[in-house]
Amino acid sequence: MRRNPRLARPHHHRMNAFDFRRRPRILFVAPFGLRQKTTVWARILPLARHLAANDCFVTLLIPPWDSPQDAGQRWGDGGVEVIHVGLLGGLPSITCRLLAEIDRQRPDIVHIVKPRAYAGIVQWLLWQRRRIGRRNGPRIVLDVDDWERAWSSVAGYHLLLARFLEWQERWGFAHADAITAASGWLIHKALELAPTTPTLYLPNGVISPVQQPYRTPFDINRPPTILWFTRFMEVEPAWMGQWWQALRGHRPDIHLLVAGAPLQKGRNGPFRMALGRNDDAITWLGYVPQAQLVEVYARSDCAIFPAADVPLNQAKCSVRLATTLLEGVPVVASAVGEQARYGANGAARLVAANATPEEFAAAVVELLDQRQEQERLTRQARNWLLSRYSWARLGGELLGFYERVLKT
Repeated sequence: MRRNPRLARPHHHRMNAFDFRRRPRILFVAPFGLRQKTTVWARILPLARHLAANDCFVTLLIPPWDSPQDAGQRWGDGGVEVIHVGLLGGLPSITCRLLAEIDRQRPDIVHIVKPRAYAGIVQWLLWQRRRIGRRNGPRIVLDVDDWERAWSSVAGYHLLLARFLEWQERWGFAHADAITAASGWLIHKALELAPTTPTLYLPNGVISPVQQPYRTPFDINRPPTILWFTRFMEVEPAWMGQWWQALRGHRPDIHLLVAGAPLQKGRNGPFRMALGRNDDAITWLGYVPQAQLVEVYARSDCAIFPAADVPLNQAKCSVRLATTLLEGVPVVASAVGEQARYGANGAARLVAANATPEEFAAAVVELLDQRQEQERLTRQARNWLLSRYSWARLGGELLGFYERVLKT
């Protein structure tokens, strides 16, 4: 009987056994550069540094289409070799350079960072090599830290691009030797799309501040100040407008700092309208550079992280929330997705996922009125995050996962 080639499952092919007497070679393939988006520098680099410190050869391979000034550049970072391929020749040439570098490095594991764009194309090509019989290639591990399909509507992608990225995502989940995921929601999605593939829950970690970050008053004469980090897509504008009106009803002297830039130009407009375009009690900060965050934290009595209970928020793992908690700012957050885990054990004031704007506002007012509770939250947040979400712990879990993958 002739075998249907569609039924072949390449990842069931027996791979060459790994020699555990030598140092493993790990190569991460990023979908974009280090400068514009957070995933690579805030998630992948800390993990890569930990692996390098634990006797692994580690390379981070980047197609810097969004930071072309880095094209062709190489440097070391905490024991990690960071390589930016050149950009001349467009997609075919860039892809060939990525594959050529992988062939030169001969890694034991290629860890694909997001199954999209260049990283997703590399994953597809490596898998096709295996289909045609090149069984001495690397294990393919996929890392996911959000659900790309949920971003299509808020990112303003062209329809064809959105469809292509959605296809890449589903194909990537189903064609990996192992999957690491930044949220419990993504772990469940991996089990749905690839039920036999090994998975590892690997949330974003934190780095302990050089000194204890408990705040001192920025200005004793200033009004109580709320900080809202946003990309203008976590909740609907009308929800925020109702929350602001309810909050002002309780505390007319309140001030709101809005920090963040919209993913799509103009997406912040409806929020300005809902909150009050000319409201003097609101300061629109826009994007805040890393160096200026300390001042913003010092000005804030409380930070809020409202989130609708939808896949976009359920899937993501907010580095900003973890950083804000660790910097000693008391947090009120919707108990949605990883926000509920970061804020667990009394690290944040968690509000029910289906809370109304008025209920969320009441929780903020209650926390503002309880100075001792604010101090307790900041202490508990620091203890919880540094014990559960340290990069050393998470990197150790990833290294153990790699060892299991290499044994298969």
